[in-house]
Amino acid sequence: MNKLHGFCSHLTVILSLMFIVFLILDQFNPMMNFVDNAGSRWLLGALCVSGTAQSILHYRESGRRTAEEKPGQGRKG
Repeated sequence: MNKLHGFCSHLTVILSLMFIVFLILDQFNPMMNFVDNAGSRWLLGALCVSGTAQSILHYRESGRRTAEEKPGQGRKG
């Protein structure tokens, strides 16, 4: 599970940085059409899936930590 969480985290960061670069390049040269093409749509879909998977894994992990705490004890941190 930890490897999957790490993979989703890295994939989300990489795809997000790619889209930031695409948006900047598209502002300087709109004729290159970096944002509105089939390849960008696939990458945007992958970004959405990896972001959703990362969120689900995070909530699942935090729920597991909360369930492991004994009643009456607060979280340390």
